[in-house]
Amino acid sequence: METNLSRRGFLTGAAAAGALAAMGLTACAPTPAAEGGTKTADTGEAASSWRDKPEIPADIAETVDTDIVVIGAGNGGLVAATTAAQNGAKVIVLEKAGEIAAAREAIGALNSALEPDHHEDVPTLLNHASTTQAGDVSMVLYKTWAEKSGEMIEWMKETLEPKGMLFPFEWHCPDDPHAYYPAMCYNPCMGEYNPDGPNYNSYAHLAVMSDVFTQELGGEIRFMTPAKMLVQDESGRVTGVIAESENGFVQVNAAKGVIISTGGYGANIEMLDELCPGNSMWCALNSSVTEEGDGIRMAMWAGAELENGGACMVWNRAILPDGYEFDGSRMGGDIFLPGSQPFLHVNVNGERFMNEDQCYPMSYALGSAQPKHYSWIVWDGNYWDDIAQFDTCGCSRLYPAPSGTAFNADVYDCEALTKEHLDSFWLEPRLENGSLKKADTLEELADLMEFDTDQKATFLATVARYNELAAAGEDVDFGKPAYRLSDVEAAPFYAARIAGALLVTIHGVNTDVNSQPLRADGTPIEGLYVCGNDQGGFYPHNYPSNFTGINAGRTATFARIAAKHALGVA
Repeated sequence: METNLSRRGFLTGAAAAGALAAMGLTACAPTPAAEGGTKTADTGEAASSWRDKPEIPADIAETVDTDIVVIGAGNGGLVAATTAAQNGAKVIVLEKAGEIAAAREAIGALNSALEPDHHEDVPTLLNHASTTQAGDVSMVLYKTWAEKSGEMIEWMKETLEPKGMLFPFEWHCPDDPHAYYPAMCYNPCMGEYNPDGPNYNSYAHLAVMSDVFTQELGGEIRFMTPAKMLVQDESGRVTGVIAESENGFVQVNAAKGVIISTGGYGANIEMLDELCPGNSMWCALNSSVTEEGDGIRMAMWAGAELENGGACMVWNRAILPDGYEFDGSRMGGDIFLPGSQPFLHVNVNGERFMNEDQCYPMSYALGSAQPKHYSWIVWDGNYWDDIAQFDTCGCSRLYPAPSGTAFNADVYDCEALTKEHLDSFWLEPRLENGSLKKADTLEELADLMEFDTDQKATFLATVARYNELAAAGEDVDFGKPAYRLSDVEAAPFYAARIAGALLVTIHGVNTDVNSQPLRADGTPIEGLYVCGNDQGGFYPHNYPSNFTGINAGRTATFARIAAKHALGVA
């Protein structure tokens, strides 16, 4: 088997298929149950339609028996399906799109035998995660991931390495005792790894795993077949799934279990508006296409309890055009990778308001709380030297990483990270369309930023103050580390409006350590498993993005746990 897949080709195909699937399935939205929807506590009026359980269709066109049904062919679904098939189970995967989901190449796994020299202290990570979520996490789930993720990545390498996949490890972090950045990220790539970039086959592991599952293990993936509801017996045990294909409704009976991993609800505006408006309302981009909350809704209809909170993974990298107004659509901006660099931020009044050295969602949150719900990011002509000095990690990194560590290429274009690439791919097109401002003086830049007289004066004073702090090497105003202070003195000068870019939702149903969803009384729903962005317990408020790869890593880990638990294997 040969797999030669470019990042752009793979994502374009998957996204296009997802969009077609979403467009074609609008008529298949659940209809209210005969007894009516749930009432809201405050008004007594019917709750949003996404909560309403549909009626079981009377016209089942096909019935199929299998051991395991997996809903969703992505980071979680394919891991669960492959694990189950390797253990002798008959497995059917139901996928609403026309192809497998786009892969995330960053897979977080702790203390693996693959990297014996990199050992992280688990309690430190657990408590850091709890702090980022105001305590609203399941430390038991974090601990389970920490203890089981090493085995998961070892299994993944054992499964995919014979097909030509390599598993380079990201261990670099800034030389800063306050920069907590655990070594835990594997970046699978196909055939060859170039630490100096680019690596065009760095997003292929799901495509390779899909081939292993279908061609070598005899598994079946039914595309364009969205799951609609779960089937339960009188005891409440989940025994199967009703899905809809082009030939009508199909009931797939599962003797061992149903595993849900559908990616959250980022494409469901109704759910976003109700469950996490504050976390997502000021986004100007949305990467979710087919993720309409199918898995969460089905689990809740089966009796699962939704966790407290409500959150999305939000990048601080949506550049806004002139005259942009937020309208609730979470669209209208343009992706701008340099928006994640810790340059100076000011609000629409020209005021600095934060320490810019933040994780992506925290930076977005601080900016969204400002007037008009965005901030200006400002830098000068020395930006390439500044970016090198910033030494950011994960997918915000724009300067070549030390050889042997991170996957070093533009995550949106898979080209090597150079100043020439930054200029041609990221800066010049935005200068042409006017969303990025450039001027020879700060006064001219302030005019391009549409400041009035008072705001302009404030902005110029803010930059002068920031330059003083950078020269002194100490941010006594907000505490930004000295190596991430960069003066704004060398022409030309740049500015861009930055808002949020919603990636996925990260708020789901409560589960136990076996991935079984829990009812309100704490009892598990037998026969059902939930993982990935449909599973709660990890980040109900925001994504701790200094944990590079943790979401794909915990998704794969709990998917593997679910498959093995359903089959009763160790």
